[in-house]
Amino acid sequence: MLDRMDAGNGNLPAGYEFNRVLGAGGFGEVVLARHVRLNRLVAIKHIHGYYLNDEESLKRFEREAKLLARTSSPSVVRVYDLCRTEGNVHLVMEYAPGRPLSEILESGPMPAAEAIVVLRDVADALAAAARHGIVHRDVKPANVFVLPDGRAKLGDFGIARMANDPSIFRTAEGPAMGTPAYFPPELGQGLSEPDERSDAYSFAVMAFEMLTGARPFEGPDALSLITAHWRLEVPDPGSILSGFPVAATAILRVGLEKDPSSRSSPAELVLGLAGIRADRWPAVDTAQRARAPVGASDPTIRGAKPPGSAEAPPVLAAGRRPRRRLKMLLAGLAAAGVAITLAVLAMTSIGRSAPLVVEAVDLTVDPRSGESLCPAGAFTFDGSIRTNGEGGSVTFAWVRPDGKDVPAHTVAVEDGQRRLPVQLSFTVSGSQAFEGVAMLRVLEPGALSAEQKIRYTCPAS
Repeated sequence: MLDRMDAGNGNLPAGYEFNRVLGAGGFGEVVLARHVRLNRLVAIKHIHGYYLNDEESLKRFEREAKLLARTSSPSVVRVYDLCRTEGNVHLVMEYAPGRPLSEILESGPMPAAEAIVVLRDVADALAAAARHGIVHRDVKPANVFVLPDGRAKLGDFGIARMANDPSIFRTAEGPAMGTPAYFPPELGQGLSEPDERSDAYSFAVMAFEMLTGARPFEGPDALSLITAHWRLEVPDPGSILSGFPVAATAILRVGLEKDPSSRSSPAELVLGLAGIRADRWPAVDTAQRARAPVGASDPTIRGAKPPGSAEAPPVLAAGRRPRRRLKMLLAGLAAAGVAITLAVLAMTSIGRSAPLVVEAVDLTVDPRSGESLCPAGAFTFDGSIRTNGEGGSVTFAWVRPDGKDVPAHTVAVEDGQRRLPVQLSFTVSGSQAFEGVAMLRVLEPGALSAEQKIRYTCPAS
């Protein structure tokens, strides 16, 4: 075994032996090495030589190490050390002995049960990052590593940023960064800063691809792909994979909403998919799966300016207060969408012996105390809507602790499903104390609700 990387890769930090090259990222290469003293395999990422004189790239590399070190989750690749050698900077990380999800998807869609396991782990990783105010910004199959036991880890935080620091990884002109095939529409139009809702969109694109074997949008180049995310409607997964569950289609479309405020979180999307009975999913022939090869649009775009949007339809920018007229329009569209969904579900319910009844609504908060301290707090509200087990649909809505209404969601309920899990994430930061109440309301059928109070305090230093 060698004690140096091969020519052109530079020296390893002291105490490590080179094994082989694992791959290359946007501005770094990753190799497999052995920590000699601990006899432990590790992944070592080092920055490309031509970036060594670029102070911003070096700072970005160090930020990746610090962000990973702050994110404690079994679903996030752990960081062990950041060190420098002559002419090189190295990030020593946990070695995930699996396959990139992108490689697995080259053969076609995954069985739903396997896909949901992977998606749940990635959702947990994003939630852990969000609790520290970290936005990944490049959620895609190539950055997800599937372990031999089917579990998954999210890696490559190379272009991640702190949600509360818009200066990180932005030039004076504000370049967009990410991968075109998974690019959130609001970022492609340059309407908002990246936040956990933009990660949620990329996550939903990935879920669509995992379950159908195809991405919702394709294009001959990066520009056409980025614009497709805000200009085109999401295709029907059933037209791609025969027998795809109607309920899963509705869940994916909520995750792919153009308006960030209407989007489901990764955890909500996973909970919805997991609630669909196994026999409702189409069988996937793993021996005969086939899909088009991944195109040249897969690499991460770093520093690309968002394309012009003169012909694009209007999309509500995240974090902006809508005008009254626009607010009324969006409310009308949302109401129309709910009415149509209910009508379709009602038609499919004809002949049932008994109607769906919501019997109770429960709501808990993490942390259990409902309290958090400055400089940042993250609260996760887990709701449980309990039913009589009849099939149908439930329409529910959240009121956030800051008093803002979250658009209503309509979810299909399968026969025999007595519990519908839902989730809301809420983050707060800064030096101002805050108290609020989150509410989960069932709008149809019945009118039940549950509340949880939270408090964010900033003790005097």
